[in-house]
Amino acid sequence: MKTTFNALLKTAFVVVVSFGVSAAAPKNVGDAALQSAHAAERAGRAADAVRGYEGVYSDASAPAFRRTAALCGLLRVDAARRVRWAREGLTSEDAERRGIVAQAIALLPPADMECVKTTDLPDDAALALLTAVVHVKSPAAKRFLDGMLAVQSTPAALRRAAIEGLGRSGDVSAVDGLIEWMRSADAEDAAAARRGLIAIADARADKRIADRLDDFKTNPGLLVLLIDVLAVRNAPGYAGAFLPYASHSDAKVRARAFKALGNQGGAEEMPAVLAAAATAPDGRVRDAARSCVARMARRAGGVTFKARFIGNVRTEACGVADFDGDGKLDVVAGPNLYRAPLFRPEKVREVKSEVKEDGKGYAHDFMNLPLDVNGDGRLDVVSGDWFSKETWWIENLLPKPGLWTQHVIEKTGNIETGILVDLDGDGKATDFLPDTQHVCLYQLGKKGPLVDGIFARDSISRDRCDMGRGCGDLNGDGANDILAPDAWYERLKDGSWKRHPLNVGFSDKGRVLGHASNLIVYDVNKDGLADVIVSSAHKFGIFWWEQLKERDAAGELQFRKHVIDDTWSQAHYLGWGDIDGDGVPELVAGKRFMAHNGGDPDPFGRLCVYYYDFTPGPNPVFKKYVVSYDAGIGVGLNVELADMDGDGDVDIVTTGKWGGPVILESKLK
Repeated sequence: MKTTFNALLKTAFVVVVSFGVSAAAPKNVGDAALQSAHAAERAGRAADAVRGYEGVYSDASAPAFRRTAALCGLLRVDAARRVRWAREGLTSEDAERRGIVAQAIALLPPADMECVKTTDLPDDAALALLTAVVHVKSPAAKRFLDGMLAVQSTPAALRRAAIEGLGRSGDVSAVDGLIEWMRSADAEDAAAARRGLIAIADARADKRIADRLDDFKTNPGLLVLLIDVLAVRNAPGYAGAFLPYASHSDAKVRARAFKALGNQGGAEEMPAVLAAAATAPDGRVRDAARSCVARMARRAGGVTFKARFIGNVRTEACGVADFDGDGKLDVVAGPNLYRAPLFRPEKVREVKSEVKEDGKGYAHDFMNLPLDVNGDGRLDVVSGDWFSKETWWIENLLPKPGLWTQHVIEKTGNIETGILVDLDGDGKATDFLPDTQHVCLYQLGKKGPLVDGIFARDSISRDRCDMGRGCGDLNGDGANDILAPDAWYERLKDGSWKRHPLNVGFSDKGRVLGHASNLIVYDVNKDGLADVIVSSAHKFGIFWWEQLKERDAAGELQFRKHVIDDTWSQAHYLGWGDIDGDGVPELVAGKRFMAHNGGDPDPFGRLCVYYYDFTPGPNPVFKKYVVSYDAGIGVGLNVELADMDGDGDVDIVTTGKWGGPVILESKLK
């Protein structure tokens, strides 16, 4: 009890100072008597200690602090009259004395403390004792509180303090009892139990609460409260406990589970959260799911992005380049040019469109590729249309105002989209590779049959092929090849092409042609062989195809399929660039909206944009990061990666029939 007595003396001397008496002053007779009684207590001379303490306490002229210290000493050593001393202290008109005496009682050994009953005490005295017992976490606290709760006549205020006290003073053993109190019909009793559960300091309580959640899956009201308790406790490692309830049949349970996951979930929980969020109905649950994903994305690491809508036009293609020559990157999409830094829409062309508010229909503009076609130093736009079966180049007439001039390149047949490629490896992507039913290439400044007097067309193959294009050195001979989903075309030394089989595409509901996104050639596993990264443009899945060292019996290249992500549909285009600044490209993809007017799988799924980070090498793992989720932003027929604000990191530009374009500004720098 030495520490307790010294603490009381410290309190006493603080009171002395508050009356203007220096704590450093010489001890007077009263202090000496108190010290003498304490010495007798320490020596085990209980009778002497009782006489000494009682002498000080009975001196009505002694300062209050000294009498309080003596009364606490009597509580410790005078077992025969302990109840009397306890009652005198707890019923004192001096509030400070009541509090100090209550704490002194709470510090008694459990057997000594149990003789003090609360049933014959005034409510304020009983509450003071209860508060002290909880505060010091007395070993007798649980029995003391249980005893109080067992008495039917216990006043409501005391009962609720005792319920909450079970948690504040207890360990994991208090969990089940408090959960039962949470089921009380009395809302204030249930609230006290909730506070008690939150206050349990024993870390084992987290697991016990998590284990009990499933016991109440048919009691949504209590389940919501328990999820809330575990969430407020914010225990590390328990975010996964909320996952099953993000798909619960009750909307309030789902919403609360999403909120808890938003507070605590990390990268490990993100795939399951995205799956649950995809099925969240409109209203409160969807709002909670959207907020959850956004908060988890910020906490899960990776690069975060801020969306800036610069337009609201329902077209699906965009291009990024410095169109006005001021050194800043601009955006072209559909009929408009958006010039940096304000990005206000300026109409530069007519684009036919039948797109309705629900996203059905098409804008007759399937690509916007920046290219200086006529060599005048200004970047023009190469475009095309599935329905008119034409490709065009739109001549940049800046700084003159008004519409730009549209020139037909050629009738190419149905054109899905197209890409600019660097066929000769000179570092300049000036060769136009359209995504048509036949493989052909349009080059500037090359010899060959000219179309429109400018482009030299290379009819690589007249064989009908699937939709989707790529360019890269697939066989490692130093020359770039052309890829379609069902064939790759080897560029021979004499400039001709040799067709080889390839099977990295996808059937399209019985349509004559199969489909894929653009095809990216890259050595994913660092084995010295070029692999292919591709997605299903109209179904589920993004994949990489590993080139095997062994060739087949005919001497052709062989590939093995690996899944990157097959949890969402219509990744129609793959962006490729160094998002996180580590020198290795990342994959960027987003959901297309109304690609076939709702005829593709999961047509009304949440619009999203993700990027996938990986480290090239054996058994590479692609880690998925959220760029935008359920914020009205997806990816149409292409997505552009560029440093739009000149701050040294890579931003994302996208548009679609949901209405754009949008600049997703990287917050890396």
